[in-house]
Amino acid sequence: MRWIPSARSRRWLIAIPIASLLVAAMLWLVRFGLLGQTFTYTHALRFLLLAIVLCTIAGVAGWLGARYIGLGSAVGILAGLTWMATATRDATGWEDLIGLIGFWFASAFGLAAGVIAELVAAIVRLLTRRSSKRG
Repeated sequence: MRWIPSARSRRWLIAIPIASLLVAAMLWLVRFGLLGQTFTYTHALRFLLLAIVLCTIAGVAGWLGARYIGLGSAVGILAGLTWMATATRDATGWEDLIGLIGFWFASAFGLAAGVIAELVAAIVRLLTRRSSKRG
């Protein structure tokens, strides 16, 4: 996957703040736009910090060479944002909490899927190295 930056690339360090701002903007859009709740700086800052933490985990993992963790986290975050947006439509009280929990769940699932993909890729690399040394 050539479009994923290589390990220790500056593109990861540029992508982290950009992705954080995009994810925060999407969280704000769902909370204050779709739900129509009044804007509070406290909630906006909390969503910004949540976005920074999630994108930093994905970006640092990618920068260290675990590119599938970064990819899995990004996919999980996008799935979580979609889940949150659909779960919070016509919210009566509990749906906004369910949407936020769904966002966390999907983000964690994406991270876990990335970790599993990295483990599988490492096992495949190990097995191909062993088979090339024997043959």
